[in-house]
This record gives sequence, structure tokens and C-alpha cells, in this order.
Amino acid sequence: MKLLFTPEALESFQEIKRVSQEDADKVKEILKDILLHPEDGKGNPVPLTGALSGLWSREYGIQQQIVYSASNDEVKIFAVGQSIITTNQIGQAELSQTQYSEQEYRSVLKQMAANRGKGEDPKVGIFWYNIGRDELFGVVSHPLNDYSRANASDGRITCSELHEDVWKKEFRKQRYKGDNSGPFIGAYQDKPRGRIFYNIEADTFEVATGKWLQDYPHVYELILREFNLPPERTSAKYAVHWDIGQSWQ
Repeated sequence: MKLLFTPEALESFQEIKRVSQEDADKVKEILKDILLHPEDGKGNPVPLTGALSGLWSREYGIQQQIVYSASNDEVKIFAVGQSIITTNQIGQAELSQTQYSEQEYRSVLKQMAANRGKGEDPKVGIFWYNIGRDELFGVVSHPLNDYSRANASDGRITCSELHEDVWKKEFRKQRYKGDNSGPFIGAYQDKPRGRIFYNIEADTFEVATGKWLQDYPHVYELILREFNLPPERTSAKYAVHWDIGQSWQ
């Protein structure tokens, strides 16, 4: 029987080996057992349900799991890691809703009404560019009006989210999909990316990217539209930090 890994599961397993050889040995022991008898044995095998139907889960430690599928001739590993939430682990407790009072109801409607039209305000944030699909993805944006001078650092305002943190979060969410699809594959710095700043003193916006933008100049217009930036007060800026392959290291 063949043992196969998805790219994400293999990356997770390699990370486990780098961090803890003890945990890596536990994983190897479970994998050997899965190959011998996929539906019973070590690690408390559990068939998953709902969106994960057809997959199995085994434990190799406290809140540490291996998610896999098995056929007559192969075992495919979809995930190896901590705190993998599966549909059969979600409680079926009854949902209880309480009703807004008339005063509370008027208040929340007033709040929503006050936000009407603000979706067109200029925004700061981060993004990646998908070359194959010719589109931005992983966009995190916040209206400039949500910030004040107190949020500024050296005279500039941007969102607090980092590319690295957003990528890790999205990667964890997508890697447990049955079809193993999603754009967050590989290292976060290996895809074209950028950040939007607001310069307080100049009252202008800055699109900070690597030199990749020179190869795809039309993406600048996509960025202007995505973040509702005024062209006459926006400029493209280059810094090596946002070059493909560059990061904090």
C-alpha cells in the first residue's frame, strides 16, 4: 500500500520533525499502523462526517491529529498537526436567541445606517497578487477613517495585520478542505504581495510592493480599485522587503 502526502501535510510533517523528533516518531508510528489496518488500531481511529466525510482522524498526542483517507492501494495524508477541528467534534447544543429590545433595535439600525456608503472610503491594508488568475487575493483592508493620528507610526498609517500572520491563518483554514484547494500554498513571501500606507503629512497614499509590479503594471489599477484609492493622491513605492522571496529574515 502506498503512502501519499498532500503538499501541506508534508510541510506540516517536516515542520514537526524540525521542532520535535519525539513527535515525529509518534507520527511515523501511527502512519505505519494506518498502512497495516486503516480503520482500526493505534490513535483511536475515527471516521469523520459532514464536509469531511470519507476521511479518518487519528491522535498521536493531546490535541494532535492525523487526517487521512484510505483506499485499497493507498493512504493519503491530508493534515498533520494540533487542534484540528472536525465536524464530528462540534457539539450539537441547542441555540438560544434573545430578542433585541425596541430601544436596542433602533440603536443597531441607526448604527448600520451611519455606515451606509462608507464602503467607498479609501482603505489601507495588505494583499497578494495571483499571476495565473490575474486577481488580488488575501486582501485585508480597513477604511482610513477607522484610524487616527494615534495609530500612526513615523507619520504613516496602515493596518496592523502582517502578511505572515494572515497567510498562516488562511493556510490552516484551507489545508483541511477535502479537495486540498486554495491559493495559500507554499511560503507567504513567494507570491507577489504589497501594502497600502497613508502618509499623514502629505495626505497621500502609497502602494508599497516589490519590483514585480513593474512586470505587471496593470495590477496597479486593480489595487486602486480594491482599496478605493484616489489616483491623484496615490503613488507606487518600491522596497526590497516586498520583493518576491524577501521577508523579515
